[in-house]
Amino acid sequence: MFQLLKNDRGAIFLIAIALLFFVTTFVLTYCTSYEIQFRTYDDLEKLNIRATINLLGQILSDSVES
Repeated sequence: MFQLLKNDRGAIFLIAIALLFFVTTFVLTYCTSYEIQFRTYDDLEKLNIRATINLLGQILSDSVES
């Protein structure tokens, strides 16, 4: 292992692997965060649509009873 670090190619390879690990971790974290945020907004939209349908149904049933 230390033989690889004695020349420039071994050190650069080790730095490249570490950089690849950090960049990959950052990209995966960012994508996961975006997906969770998108899913949250999608669930809120579905909830508001369902609430609107229920409200319109209630208004319609109140107007029919009157």
